[in-house]
Amino acid sequence: MTELNLLYGGDENISSESIEKNDNAYSSQIPGHQIHMMSSKPDILQDDNKLKSQEQEKQNKLNQQQQEQQYQQQQYQIQQNQYQQQQNQYMQLQKQHINKVQPIENTFVKKKYEYSFLDRMNIKKPDVIKLALFSLVIVLGISIDRVITNYISKYIGDNFLTDFQELLLRISYPVSIFLLLWIFKAL
Repeated sequence: MTELNLLYGGDENISSESIEKNDNAYSSQIPGHQIHMMSSKPDILQDDNKLKSQEQEKQNKLNQQQQEQQYQQQQYQIQQNQYQQQQNQYMQLQKQHINKVQPIENTFVKKKYEYSFLDRMNIKKPDVIKLALFSLVIVLGISIDRVITNYISKYIGDNFLTDFQELLLRISYPVSIFLLLWIFKAL
């Protein structure tokens, strides 16, 4: 019981004489709260050491990350330098090639080929054929229009139709042409 009291600071009720009588092993008279404080100092030191070691680990991790970033930056710089060197070499090769090719190109410019009138006519031949076919389609459309208009006029003249029926017949002609074009387009 005296050991527990000493460890937990409960020696206010126990006098120093009773401690000496009960246990001869304790030669010095140290109050319990001092023993408790002394026993907790190693724990505080251990906690401080743990905190310091954790801080050192964090610092080491930061240092490693910084070193990795520096290494990546160095690698990037090396790649950029290599790329710039390649670009410079390519540009020099292009300049050399241009210097070699320019005299040859100048001679070709002087000997520019000119087309004759018949050559230009032959070049435009497909365009003229398309234009002729388009004009024939227009003429065909006009002739069909005249035939249909003639027959519609005869039908209206021969039959007795009301004004509304005549209007519907005349409107049906452009509508039917529109529908035919739509059907042909869909095919």
